[in-house]
Amino acid sequence: MSKTDKHPPSSPAPQGSRPAAYKPLDGVVDLSLDTKNKRKEHLLLAATELYVAADSHPLQEQRVFEELFRQLLPETPAPHRLTIARLLAPYGDAPLDCLSLLTFDPDAEVATAALATPRALPEAGLINRAARGPECVRRAIAVRRPASPRIVSALLRHGDAQTVRVLLEQDDIEIDDDLLGILATRPDVLEPLASSLARRKALPSAMLFRLFLDLDTTGRMEAIAAAEARTLSELAQKGDPRILSAQFKPAVLRSLVDAALSGGVAVFAAHLSYTLDLPGDMAARIVDDPSGEALVVCLRALGTSDTESGRILVRLLGTRLPLEELRALIRLHDTITPRAAMILAQGWRKTSADPVETTDRAAVHAPLQEGIAHAERRAVGAPAQAGPVPVPRRTVRRDAG
Repeated sequence: MSKTDKHPPSSPAPQGSRPAAYKPLDGVVDLSLDTKNKRKEHLLLAATELYVAADSHPLQEQRVFEELFRQLLPETPAPHRLTIARLLAPYGDAPLDCLSLLTFDPDAEVATAALATPRALPEAGLINRAARGPECVRRAIAVRRPASPRIVSALLRHGDAQTVRVLLEQDDIEIDDDLLGILATRPDVLEPLASSLARRKALPSAMLFRLFLDLDTTGRMEAIAAAEARTLSELAQKGDPRILSAQFKPAVLRSLVDAALSGGVAVFAAHLSYTLDLPGDMAARIVDDPSGEALVVCLRALGTSDTESGRILVRLLGTRLPLEELRALIRLHDTITPRAAMILAQGWRKTSADPVETTDRAAVHAPLQEGIAHAERRAVGAPAQAGPVPVPRRTVRRDAG
């Protein structure tokens, strides 16, 4: 029996399968055992094993390997390409053109392995690959350092929330207004990252207000502080302390309180949406928000009394929050000013299609255009009476005279 009969030729693994374990120079050994028609498929792996066995190569040897690489790569099966990528990525003398070809491999795992190289890769190629994906390749690009502004911009435009989160874990990336503008067009990415961006002090006050429900407790307190700073700015400019007070028609507030205490959560959300001019889905999120800070902001903006606010908080949140957390919400209600609360609520009226305000990064913010008159509303229908609380219809809303 011949040597070839004793050692059957190794056939390439199916596309997408991976070798269980790789041993150094396996490709060289297999090459000598392959049949003639299979030998070409394994030739590049054997050549790569021999190439990385030396510490470095003269320019002529690099050029010969590059040319061999270009010719054989299309006929090399995916499992071998993956091994080749893993061999070349950490190798200090790997030809840059070979690594670049591997980063555009149709097999995402091969491309990801090549992108793990510490070598600098062409920016244009990385931007192109970030646009094409898939997501695992984008994440491999996101962990590379340094990342140029153009690469960061491409990842923000095309990556999912997890990819962008990986990218922003690096402190050397500055989130400027242009990058915030990109994120503002992608609420599916911006909202999960709101708390991370707030911790980095990357969000201007307008975005803090809008993303309030997506922030953690620390971010929400920062948003409230920004609203209070804007309130002080308004007070300093106008010199009228009345801007610190909420002014709603008593009948409007009675109807709202009755809806909270006896009309059910959905009815209260409808009244809240009408009274503060909020989108219906936003009002529902506020009522369903598990920690309750957004509801406190709404009650303070409306100017409900401490007693009424406490009753509403207990009625709507008492079944899911412990007593100590309810007390903390009541203390927050006592702390925030009605005007700051109204500024926050006005920020919630905006939709993702509205332009992003990214110029008010300073501690003192420009005053809003809307004043107290806009906050005052007529009662919906007759004053609250015994029986079911009517649900307001947004189509008949009228400003107070």
